[in-house]
Amino acid sequence: MMRRIIVAVCVVMLTAGVAFAETVKLPDPDKSGTMPLTEALTLRRTTREFSGEDFSAQELANLLWAAGGVNRPDGRRVHPVAMGLQDTSIYVFKSDGVYRYDAPSNSLELVAEGDHRQETGRQDFVGKAAVNLAYVHDMSLWEYSRAPRDLVAKWGFAHTGAILQDVYLYAAAMGWNCVVRGMFDTDSLARLMKLSPTQSITLIQTVGKRP
Repeated sequence: MMRRIIVAVCVVMLTAGVAFAETVKLPDPDKSGTMPLTEALTLRRTTREFSGEDFSAQELANLLWAAGGVNRPDGRRVHPVAMGLQDTSIYVFKSDGVYRYDAPSNSLELVAEGDHRQETGRQDFVGKAAVNLAYVHDMSLWEYSRAPRDLVAKWGFAHTGAILQDVYLYAAAMGWNCVVRGMFDTDSLARLMKLSPTQSITLIQTVGKRP
């Protein structure tokens, strides 16, 4: 009897583990042109109004590729990074969960189930927009580098800036609204996102369709 109970508990734990480790494969990003870059630059702006409509899987795949996807056979990304170190991750707050974007596999790794969009800020619109993208810098990737720690931290924000501008331009090209934010509960989000002590959230960007 005891053996059956132990086996049953193990099965439940394994099942829970599989559910938690869920990986969602995204469609291949559509890299066909939308509008000229100069027009997107003209239309780029910050807007805090969103329709509440979710992105389709294809729309999300396109957005994340524009933000930090792979654009070369050697695995390098659409945004520049210092010394080739990919020290910034993109976490996606969607209506059904929080995910980490894995660019090489073009997939989403489940971090937390449920709708946690409103927890990314105090403004009402953050819980309504299709996604909130949290940019996370990891200092541990520089452990064996001789670069000064303060410079590494600056690079983290520089990399974030490159990513969020890609997102701004793609949102403008698609006719979506977008805003970047620097005020959020860092400690609460770090616990939710299960971040390590070497990881820190630099900025959060809200993206969604127009009302």
